[in-house]
Amino acid sequence: MTREPHDLDDPGLRDRAVRAAWGLVPFDVLIAGARLVDIATSEIRAADIGLVGPLVASVHAPGSRGDAARVVDAAGRFVAPGLIDTHMHVESSMVTPRRYAEVVVPQGTTTICWDPHEVGNVAGLAGVRWAIEAGQGLPLRILTLAPSCVPSAPGLEVAGAEFGGGEMAEMLRWPEIAGVAEVMNMRGVLDRSEPMQSVVAAGLASGKLVCGHARGLEGAALQGFAAAGIQSDHEVTSGDDLLAKLRAGFTVELRGSHDYVLPGAVQALATLPHLPQSLTICTDDIFPDDLVAVGGMADVLRRLIRYGMAPVDAIRAATLNAAMRLGRRDLGLVAPGRRADLIILDGLETLGVERVFASGREVAAAGRLTGGPPGRPADAFHDTMKLAPLTAGDFVLRLPGDGTTVVNSIFRPRFTEWRDLAVEVRDG
Repeated sequence: MTREPHDLDDPGLRDRAVRAAWGLVPFDVLIAGARLVDIATSEIRAADIGLVGPLVASVHAPGSRGDAARVVDAAGRFVAPGLIDTHMHVESSMVTPRRYAEVVVPQGTTTICWDPHEVGNVAGLAGVRWAIEAGQGLPLRILTLAPSCVPSAPGLEVAGAEFGGGEMAEMLRWPEIAGVAEVMNMRGVLDRSEPMQSVVAAGLASGKLVCGHARGLEGAALQGFAAAGIQSDHEVTSGDDLLAKLRAGFTVELRGSHDYVLPGAVQALATLPHLPQSLTICTDDIFPDDLVAVGGMADVLRRLIRYGMAPVDAIRAATLNAAMRLGRRDLGLVAPGRRADLIILDGLETLGVERVFASGREVAAAGRLTGGPPGRPADAFHDTMKLAPLTAGDFVLRLPGDGTTVVNSIFRPRFTEWRDLAVEVRDG
């Protein structure tokens, strides 16, 4: 469970919200004439929405109130909760969190759950601390996870750090850390070997999230991975795989980066009596050109809808289901007492985002942030590449004289294990 901020607990704020709901004081913002996407009931209903500070104070009959410091005309538009990305890597988009927010907030994403594992892989604990600091003061809510697999491929790469149970326990003591990021070393978990046993144990002891990576696991291996305490997975490979993981109790973070999986996933979900509460949506990895050209979370939802998912179900998976997974009771609904994270859309199939509110403030409109560059630039890392001066000889491959050499080859992609393979050497 992630740490819920206490800004909504202010008695003065709650008192003002109650008084505004009663009509005794005006709203700060009134969104008028909207068609509310009510995630709690799956209804699309006409409503006006009154905001007080970061809170939704009232969702009431359209036209029944007009007293507000600011009125936003949403006639003919849809209002939904802000989108929540439950698993992603900012560094995969090759930008800092500051620039990432500049792109995704106007697209309707108001919360992300970030695993900065490539940052930790290079800069260790200091890199994770940088990730936390770089995500502060932005219009995008960033829940930062503690990378679980540093290095990601032990023995096959030179990393800037090594994280074991001690490092994980230290990061989990930081209040800003929301939990253990995707546990990629599936074999280590199933074999109960170190350091993974200590890493997972630290996560479970913290009471925070313990996120997984269960690509290719099935049968007893999948059951064992869940029994170890891993709670989620985003490595779905087919509709059957999706159902198996839901049935095993995992929260599934259905990712948009593997589009070929989505049609089968939608078909599999259609066989169930209702949309599982444990289905959420994520982007995982997006290159910067794709992020700008086609978008992040809203684009994933558009594709799911195109493949046959009901729009309200797609939005529910990306809002209320995600908030419940993260333990954030303040998020995921446009309802009185909840945090005023909401988006104004031009349609339910197109999901064109016209305005974005985060904690009651309009932070984006017409595809751009409403203010200047978000936050402040975090101090950058320098000299992270440890490389001796290069010479021409460094580019010469010195191979054995018997005409063969040995390379590494993936032979069990399910567990990302390697073996040596002798290959013939030609022309040197």
